[in-house]
Amino acid sequence: MIYVRYARERPGMFELMFRHDLLRGEARGVGGPPLREASLPLFGRIVELVTRCGESQGRRDVPAEVAAVALWANVHGLTQLWGWGSIGLALGEDDSPPLSDSLDQLISVVIDSHLGEADA
Repeated sequence: MIYVRYARERPGMFELMFRHDLLRGEARGVGGPPLREASLPLFGRIVELVTRCGESQGRRDVPAEVAAVALWANVHGLTQLWGWGSIGLALGEDDSPPLSDSLDQLISVVIDSHLGEADA
């Protein structure tokens, strides 16, 4: 939910964070790493979490990096579609609904589908 809220409150920054085609500048002034390389440790953290979740549930059918990208893409797509009003329309809600229980349910479904149910 925080991911979606951030996207709604700061759309320009949200887009820039993931536009690696634009992130070719230096992170810390002259001589610093390119900004897109500085963002890779964040993805590494997602991979670590997916790995731990997969190990605890005995799921090793997909490499953690692949599962992490699929999870990220799914949540990101959900965020974009929510912001555009597409999901509210598909659910028969206002075409630009506020953050709601429907969004919580959708995010839970996405996480469960990629990582397994929390109660499993």
